[in-house]
Amino acid sequence: MDFCNQRMKLSCGVGALALMPLAAAFAAAPARSLPPEIVTLQREALAGTGAADLARSLATEAGPRLAGSEGLARGVAWGLRTLSGLGFENVRAEPVMVPRWERGTAQGEIVTPFPQSVALAALGGSIGTPEAGIEAEVVATENLASLAALPPESVKGRIVYLGERVSRTRDGSGYGKTVANRWGGAMAAAKLGAVAVLIRSVGTDSNRLPHTGSMGYEEAVTKIPAAALASPDADLLEQEVASGRPVRFRLRLTSRTLPDVESANVVGELRGRERPDEIV
Repeated sequence: MDFCNQRMKLSCGVGALALMPLAAAFAAAPARSLPPEIVTLQREALAGTGAADLARSLATEAGPRLAGSEGLARGVAWGLRTLSGLGFENVRAEPVMVPRWERGTAQGEIVTPFPQSVALAALGGSIGTPEAGIEAEVVATENLASLAALPPESVKGRIVYLGERVSRTRDGSGYGKTVANRWGGAMAAAKLGAVAVLIRSVGTDSNRLPHTGSMGYEEAVTKIPAAALASPDADLLEQEVASGRPVRFRLRLTSRTLPDVESANVVGELRGRERPDEIV
């Protein structure tokens, strides 16, 4: 494809702007087998493209950019300013309605048998708990398949904990396999009568920074709150479950979904020389 003779549209709205060098696809090929113009692009890319500086600028100046948040508005302004500064043509903000979910605060603690506070975060899109929180006995299992095998009476009225660990893989397949717990955990647990769901953070780190991410609800299924435990705190909960004593947990989330609000996609164009009205 002749990129020089086409018009490319690049947008940066909720997410970060990513600039990928064309030479990346040829990085593994011997330089002598490539056309001279590709070798030149490859050398320029290896010398640095400024992509990391752009990502750093966005993260510093706009910060977190949840849909509908003030951070997203700062991100839109950053995109307009940055694309214009990079020489893009027809830079504009195209209005779009976006969902608005507020994370709020999250608190969790093991009440019995050995009281411990834990680090956790609401999953993206989760409802909040009642103001006083939810306290219930924990039923621990590994994943959606093992949860489905439990008798409903062992789950009803309890907090479900899904403790499957992410396998370290080069191709990301470990994440792909485990992330189903995050997306479907609340739906599966609610169908069995659970009052909340906790998951081990979907990540391979070992720090006390819980990983969040989106989760799902079904319209016909009762919505229950969902949160992710940091890996060391998931270990702690599992150790208390392994003691053989009943484990009670208290969860309090203030997350909530508000009406959709207007935001914008930021668009800029690189216009080709010979066929400027054609769009890639």
